[in-house]
Amino acid sequence: MGLFGKLFGDRSDRDMLTDDEKELREYEENVYRAESGVTDTCHAEFIISGVAPTTNNITIVNGSVTEGTFKSNDNIKIILRNGQEITAKLISISVHLRLSETATEGQSAEFLIDTPDTKQIKRNDIIKKIIPE
Repeated sequence: MGLFGKLFGDRSDRDMLTDDEKELREYEENVYRAESGVTDTCHAEFIISGVAPTTNNITIVNGSVTEGTFKSNDNIKIILRNGQEITAKLISISVHLRLSETATEGQSAEFLIDTPDTKQIKRNDIIKKIIPE
């Protein structure tokens, strides 16, 4: 047992995580695959960490951009955990509580999206950008 173990006991890294961090780690290790939902028409990815449905088919989602760049008015698709896809429109983006035209890789952001299927969208669903052909 090392010095750290003597001071703090033999706890694994997993014991020190919050429930949300454990859930995200389990999802990343067991469910998420980088190629899930990727097609030639997509080059940006956003993982949802929270959902707030509003009125008139508008939903606010927050999370992290893990790849690429999203812009306001982009056409997007939401990849649900069950594999279904929902097509939507990205109305606006908020980064650091300020409206922004873009959100890029590594940024935490909130997206205001227009979709009729707001109740199906859950935490850890993935948003992909659709590139016009």
